[in-house]
Amino acid sequence: MLPGSGTDRPLLRPPGPGAYHGRPVIVVREFPFDAAHFLPKHPGRCRNMHGHTYRLQVWCEGPIDAESGMVLDFQDIKDVVKARVLDLVDHTLLNDRIENPTAERIAAWIWDQLADSGLPLKEIRLYETPTCFVVHRPAEVPAPDAGS
Repeated sequence: MLPGSGTDRPLLRPPGPGAYHGRPVIVVREFPFDAAHFLPKHPGRCRNMHGHTYRLQVWCEGPIDAESGMVLDFQDIKDVVKARVLDLVDHTLLNDRIENPTAERIAAWIWDQLADSGLPLKEIRLYETPTCFVVHRPAEVPAPDAGS
């Protein structure tokens, strides 16, 4: 019984050796960076050069390793993202690297930079402002046709 719960539910205990509980866990690391851009195809003010303090969240997913107790080390995420993304975009003009660098295109570019890194990527979130962000996930692979 759960202490103080007043219910008959049993106390849940972790399983023995092996994966901690067999369900994947999401691990997230966040990175701020500053960059300028302009959107040449935008009809409004964003057509002019301006800057943002972006917030990048890198979401990784996997099972909890029985030995380490982790999906992966936060430092490993940092090392990869710093080398493959932050060192290339922080305090730069994004237009020099990405054509028409909308938040959507920046997020897609970041995904491409990380896709073959070995990180178990689930999604990335790129905040352009504190209240505006985009989410990029891997493309869904269509299920095989039952008639094939």
